[in-house]
Amino acid sequence: MIAQIVLTPWESKRLIAKGVAQLDSVKNALENGIVTIARGTTDAYVFEELLGKPIDKENFVAGAIAPDRLCLIDFSKIKSEVAFVKGELREIKTNEIVKEMKAGDVFIKGGNAVDLFFNTGILIGAKHGGTIGNSIGQIIAKGIELICPTGLEKLIMTPVDEVASLAGITRVNYSTGMPCGLFAVTTGTTITEIQALELLTDKDIEVIHMASGGVIGAEGSIVLQISGEDEGVNELIEIVKEIKGEPPLNVPVRTCPTCDWPTCPWKGTERPY
Repeated sequence: MIAQIVLTPWESKRLIAKGVAQLDSVKNALENGIVTIARGTTDAYVFEELLGKPIDKENFVAGAIAPDRLCLIDFSKIKSEVAFVKGELREIKTNEIVKEMKAGDVFIKGGNAVDLFFNTGILIGAKHGGTIGNSIGQIIAKGIELICPTGLEKLIMTPVDEVASLAGITRVNYSTGMPCGLFAVTTGTTITEIQALELLTDKDIEVIHMASGGVIGAEGSIVLQISGEDEGVNELIEIVKEIKGEPPLNVPVRTCPTCDWPTCPWKGTERPY
């Protein structure tokens, strides 16, 4: 059986979050260890799926790609990062909880890019390295599993490690909003819509990325083709039906005239265009 489906970016985030929740490593760490969740739009959906009830997803974000600029959200509205410690929810920064983590625990951080090899790239807008920069040393040193939920709308054609070697905040001469570096994640587990669908059925199926883009609200969408056993494909169709219509988030990005982010050339100014 073959099925073709369209997913908006918001529906993709929901699907990916459901897939992450099905990972054996996540289930085990939820019960016996630590699962920490950094801020991000897709991370917010993962948090919601693991918590089992709605959260204020719009404010569980740190940086954002806005239509006119790379930006941060209003820090007065930002929600704390969280961790599940043996199933109990704690509000705690990732760079603090990572000190308590060990092998068998899970660190979840969504990405801003994914390449053809399913490696994730994470934008860094802070000179100190941001969330991933402050944690990656301990993640690697201790053998903590890093999971990067990242939608295929973020697919790039250049390997993320190559992009990372060319980018950098202090290399940039002009930027719309704040300049960024890119951290290349080559040791983590990337979960796109493809892996999510494979995790959501135990039947033999194949998922291919068929097309991207759209109009009248489908901008950034992807088209996937699912093939395999009838039972497995039908099972996934029902899941897709459940997530169709996932509404977009209205993320509260900063206002340039009142912003004081030190590396952004637009801080304290009217929008240039």
